[in-house]
Amino acid sequence: MISYYFRLNHNLKYFFTATITAFLTSTCVSLEKNNILPIYYESKIGLKFPESIIDLACLANTFPSQFKQQQDENNICFSHILKNYIEIKQIHNLSYDNIDQSFISNTYPSLGIKGLHLKIYEKKDIDQDNNQYVFIVIRHQEHDSILTDEMNEMMSLFGSAATVDRQQGNKELFGTSVVSSMIRFIRQQLGLDYLPQAISMFNKIQLHYKNKHNIKYIFSGFSAGGLYAIALALYFKWPAITFSSTGVDDIINIYYSNLFTDTYKQSTIPPIFNFAHQLDNTLQLDCQLGTVCLFKPENLEKQQKLTEKELELLHLSTIFGQSGPDIIQWLRRPERWMCTTSDNYNLLYGSCKRERLRWKDRMKLNSNNEQTIKQDL
Repeated sequence: MISYYFRLNHNLKYFFTATITAFLTSTCVSLEKNNILPIYYESKIGLKFPESIIDLACLANTFPSQFKQQQDENNICFSHILKNYIEIKQIHNLSYDNIDQSFISNTYPSLGIKGLHLKIYEKKDIDQDNNQYVFIVIRHQEHDSILTDEMNEMMSLFGSAATVDRQQGNKELFGTSVVSSMIRFIRQQLGLDYLPQAISMFNKIQLHYKNKHNIKYIFSGFSAGGLYAIALALYFKWPAITFSSTGVDDIINIYYSNLFTDTYKQSTIPPIFNFAHQLDNTLQLDCQLGTVCLFKPENLEKQQKLTEKELELLHLSTIFGQSGPDIIQWLRRPERWMCTTSDNYNLLYGSCKRERLRWKDRMKLNSNNEQTIKQDL
């Protein structure tokens, strides 16, 4: 889906990562047993499992997209969404775009640059504690121009293939980091960064609900939309439920480090759940935070031989399947799910700086052990 990922050499301190890691290690439990997931999820989020996850998958599916494989009339989500949710289309000082059927940041409309897209839904019924849930769903990456292709740029700086280790002889493609940094600088000057846009948009949403009581927000999104949902969750301290979202560790610590200088934002983390297919490697772009839940298919060995194009289709079908989100079918098989803390997942697949340092420590430890064994012999 994204063809290249390279890393920018940056010497910022990683205090945010260290604090988040310590928090996760001390407070989160590994969910190795499948029957723990519903109880754990419901206690953290306050919503039903798996009904609320299916709902959010359908909400993410409502974005118009070039990736949809069938006409809308075949979509299994439509009647479900209309029955349970109300889409909010009027918020003071927010621009709703009828073509994209979502609120847009509307940064440079004369240039056709619409910026970040998000939808707002209210759940029709309230829970037993009189809480009114408002869902903020952020669109996946379908950029308008090179200046709004932020996902590719971030991954070129911090993605899994960007985790080059020059000491091991790996090198970045010549000029890639320089070009990405130039685009980054231009975007900053023009105010095109998506996360600041999202923060500004959500502040206006909160103003809209300021006179209502017991409002609870949930952030959600698919793929790159999930990335921004998690970033907003970390910034505003509301839960995030995402689908096949890339990790955010390095992206937040380096790309958006200026937004997370507040001690409170560094030291606390809200409930975060990221749901995906076990073979979806999009999650491995950067390190995950929160809880990672993976669906293991019965024909896993056969699917492990999928081509790159087939894996890309598997990723897209999570939300944009032939008749709706494929994840709805997966969630009907709760025995096939396994959840774990992000730390456990990152130890196997993490590609952020923190995991690279751990990998170096392990390599050094293994080397020392080998020398010790040789000396004993």
